[in-house]
Amino acid sequence: MKVLFVSAVMPYPLYSGGQIRIYHLLKEMSKYHEVSLFAFIRTPEEEKYIRELGFCKKVTTVVRGRAWQPRYVIRSVLGIYPFVFATYDSSQMRHLIRQELARTRYDLVHIEPGYVLPSVPAVDVPMVVGEHNIEHVVYEGYSRRFPVAVIRPLLYVDVLKLRFWERRVWKRADGVVAVSREDAREISRITGTDRVSMVPNAVAVSSFPFLPQKTCSVQAPVFLFVGNFSWVQNRDAVEFLGNRVWPVIRKRYPDGTLHIVGKHMPGRLKRRLAGNGIDVKEDVADIRTELTKADIFIAPIHIGGGTKFKILEAMAAGIPVVTTTKGVEGLEIVPGKELIVVTNWDTIGQTVERLLTDNAYRLGLVRAARARIERDYSWENVARRLDAAWHAAYERRH
Repeated sequence: MKVLFVSAVMPYPLYSGGQIRIYHLLKEMSKYHEVSLFAFIRTPEEEKYIRELGFCKKVTTVVRGRAWQPRYVIRSVLGIYPFVFATYDSSQMRHLIRQELARTRYDLVHIEPGYVLPSVPAVDVPMVVGEHNIEHVVYEGYSRRFPVAVIRPLLYVDVLKLRFWERRVWKRADGVVAVSREDAREISRITGTDRVSMVPNAVAVSSFPFLPQKTCSVQAPVFLFVGNFSWVQNRDAVEFLGNRVWPVIRKRYPDGTLHIVGKHMPGRLKRRLAGNGIDVKEDVADIRTELTKADIFIAPIHIGGGTKFKILEAMAAGIPVVTTTKGVEGLEIVPGKELIVVTNWDTIGQTVERLLTDNAYRLGLVRAARARIERDYSWENVARRLDAAWHAAYERRH
C-alpha cells in the first residue's frame, strides 16, 4: 500500500520513546509498503536527520517549535483545542498534506499520535490513529499530583477538553492502534467500536546484547533510572525516586550511586537531585553504556499510560528491574518472575539486598525477562500487528 504517515516528531535521533517507536515501525513497515513521512520538527537543524530515514519514500518537515510558547497557550485558553492539540494546529502542514494527497493517490493515512489531527485536512482514504498513551488519563494523573492546588482547576479544564477531542479523533478513524491491551480496551469502551488494535512497544533485540552480571557490587552498587524529562511521568517518577526511595537505599548502602540519565531535565529539578550519591547525566550518547554499569534498574512510576521503553530495554540487557504496578501497566509479563513490582517502598532495602546477594535468584529473573523480550517484544514481530491493523482499516472502507 501507499501510506502517508504524519508524525508529531522527527523519529530520529532515538532520544524519546515516541521517536524510538515511530522510527522502528517506519523502518519495518517500509519493507512491505511505500511510506511517505510528514513530520513536525522543533528546529530547522533537525532536517539533517532526514538522511537517517532512507527507508521512507519521501520525508517532509514543518517547524512547530517548542510547545510552551505564548501563541500556543493563548490558542488553547481561548480556542476549542486542549493545549497539546493546539500546539499541532498548523496551516502549513495542512496545506502540504492537501497538496500531497492531490498529487499522489494514497491507500491510507496514519497519524501518530492523535493530537496531530488539527494539522490533517479531511481525507477520502482510510485513516489510522496510533496512540502512545490515553493522554487525558496521563494529564489527569498529573493534575491530581500538581503541587499548587489553586492551579489544579485550570488543568482539569484542559483535561476535559482533551478527553472530548481524543474521543472525537478515535471515532473519526477507521482504525486505532494502542500500545497496551488496557489502553485498547479503554478506547473501545469510550468509542463503542471494535476498530482498536494492540501494537505494543518493543526492542531492537539485536542491539541489546544479553550481558547479565554474575555477581554484583554489594558494597557500592550502581542503580539506574532513564527517562526523557519532557514527560510528566518521568519528572514525577524521578522526584519520588530522589526524595522517597533513594534516601532509604542510601542509608543501607552509603557507598551506592544512582545514575539518572535523560534529556530535558528542568534546572530546578536537577539542582534538587544533585549530590548524595546521585549523578545526573543529560548527554549520554548510547544508553547501553549505562546499562552495562548498572546493578539494578529502578523505576518508581506512578503516572500511567502506554508502555515503558526503559523497562523493556533493561530487561533485554539483563539488568534486574524494580518498578511499580504503573510501571508494568501494559506489559504482558510476570511480576516476581521477570521483574520486581514494589507496592511498599519502605521495604525497598530488603528487595535490593536480595537482588545484590542472591545470585541464582537475580540470574533467573533476568534470564526469564530476556526470554520474554525475544518472544513478545521484538520490532519484527510487533510490525506484523501494525500491518494487520492497516489492512483491516483499508478493508473496512473498501
